[in-house]
Amino acid sequence: MQTEFFFRGATAMGQTRVHEGVDVYAAFVRGQVVPRAFRWGGRTYTVDHVHQRWTGRNGGVRLHYFAVTAAGNAYKLCFNAQELGWMLEEVYV
Repeated sequence: MQTEFFFRGATAMGQTRVHEGVDVYAAFVRGQVVPRAFRWGGRTYTVDHVHQRWTGRNGGVRLHYFAVTAAGNAYKLCFNAQELGWMLEEVYV
């Protein structure tokens, strides 16, 4: 699993599966989408860094994943290219 590689070596991180829809503010930089902030639980989180990006599929639907850090924690965001929607998949604290 890709996120295990990204978070390997982090001390005392607990993983929580969230799988909730979120609003994401993104930019397009050199032909790639870059999440800049997301809104979850009534709070806006500014993305400090995008550590990894990868694609996957759920049936015929292409999914774009992003491992990011924001507000001192790590998050896995997913963009569904068919529905044009974002999900917060996991939180690592």
